[in-house]
Amino acid sequence: MFNAYAVILWLFLLGGLAITLWGWSIIATARQTLRWPQVDGVIERSDVLSDEDDLLPMIVFSYLVNGQQQNGKVEFPAGTMPTPELAASYVERYPLGSRVRVFYNPMNIQQSTLAPGMGQGDWMIFALGVMATIVAIMSLVMSDWYISIVQ
Repeated sequence: MFNAYAVILWLFLLGGLAITLWGWSIIATARQTLRWPQVDGVIERSDVLSDEDDLLPMIVFSYLVNGQQQNGKVEFPAGTMPTPELAASYVERYPLGSRVRVFYNPMNIQQSTLAPGMGQGDWMIFALGVMATIVAIMSLVMSDWYISIVQ
């Protein structure tokens, strides 16, 4: 007999597992940045307003790797709630002309960051995936238990 409820729960379980794996890859990538080589860099642009979003700051830096001049910018994750205070805090932290430590990917020297490691919300996707997986497993177990009692 076809049980649509069980199909939905299995799809929910697969979705939870996929989100968990995605979150784990975000965490693993963030942790890799801690092992990237470091070089000195300079803040080339530090504006409260960026070209893409007038509430996110534009912080551009330059650095030298193997004699090649590279440029990077501070990236903000999707979903960052831009505020004037956030922009001002970044401009204050990275004033124009200041020296900074730049961490760059040795396999792709154009990929760089000023803040290696995990960001504030990097663990959130992983946690949501784990919770969804647990809820799906518990629901599947409970639905089998309930069906066995009713029958």
